Amino acid sequence: MSENKQTRKRRGDLFFPLLLIAIGIIFLLSNTGVIQGDAWSLVWQFWPVLLIVIGLDSIFKREGLVGATFMIGLGVLFLLANLGYINVSIWQLIFTLWPIFLIAIGFDILFGRRSLIASIFGMLLVAAILVGALWLFGVRVEGRAAVMGDQISQSIDGASSAMVSIEPGAGDFNIESSDQSGILVQGSVPTGNGSQVKSSYTVADGVGSYTLRGLEGQVFLPSTDQRKWMWVISLTEAIPLDLTLGLGAGDMDADLRSLDLNALKVSMGVGDTSVTLPESGRFSAEVNGGIGQLQILVPEGMALRVNADTALVSVNVPSGYIKLGDVYKSPDYDSAEDRVDLVIGLAIGNVSVREVP
Repeated sequence: MSENKQTRKRRGDLFFPLLLIAIGIIFLLSNTGVIQGDAWSLVWQFWPVLLIVIGLDSIFKREGLVGATFMIGLGVLFLLANLGYINVSIWQLIFTLWPIFLIAIGFDILFGRRSLIASIFGMLLVAAILVGALWLFGVRVEGRAAVMGDQISQSIDGASSAMVSIEPGAGDFNIESSDQSGILVQGSVPTGNGSQVKSSYTVADGVGSYTLRGLEGQVFLPSTDQRKWMWVISLTEAIPLDLTLGLGAGDMDADLRSLDLNALKVSMGVGDTSVTLPESGRFSAEVNGGIGQLQILVPEGMALRVNADTALVSVNVPSGYIKLGDVYKSPDYDSAEDRVDLVIGLAIGNVSVREVP
């Protein structure tokens, strides 16, 4: 009995040695110039290693196959996505390939906890199925082509300004501008196979109010149809907008450089978000999120003030920005005619501010 307890105790110590080894390798590669970035950037890039270590530790301790395989597979996918080897939405992959979790449960019933060899064999089978599924669904280094859904269009209907709120829920979400006369919103949204969207539009006293969102619960049992996760929306350049964008899980790319904005609010749950600010104007903006990478692109001539209310987050700004506590300002902010006052709230991840032509 004493010997068995000592064996379990030794197995319980595997997690921290593996974690130390992984951290040591990452920082060694950083110090030798193989990988680039500061400490926080490295933490964000390589945090999926923690999931892999947890999975390996669980296998070593023979605690079952399902959790370990799921952790390792999830960690590998996140790590490949963070390093740029998979040029697709990692969240779309998870939603698409969720049936593999059921397969893992079946293998756990057949092989789990019988022996270390049986557990490793079952894990390799699940890993092979995962790799085959990724190949089957067209995941390559070069990424995948977007497949559009049904078209939508909403006319301005005499509004001189508008409040626009778009909340897909989950998926890839692309926002751009449009110079098409008289059209407030147009684009492609996912429909079919149980995926539904709801929109509404009213005009009162010259102010339009438009909402577009995916119905709640649509991601509970996602199908393998990749079209249901792609949202491509164009917004009018003709009138001022109060714009609200929300995404629960996925990647958002919002190119707002040609829009006339009075206000901007972006909410992100988990995923990567890129926002290109307008080329002109003076307004307040707010970006809030849970876990992810946030990139703010600032066009030439637009001044920026950033109040970063963040937790485990690294904030990278262009050289020359003035830092006072959690506030970063571009050198010309106080005297600029065109400027944005941006508040960022992010729990875990990385914030990057870059100037673009």
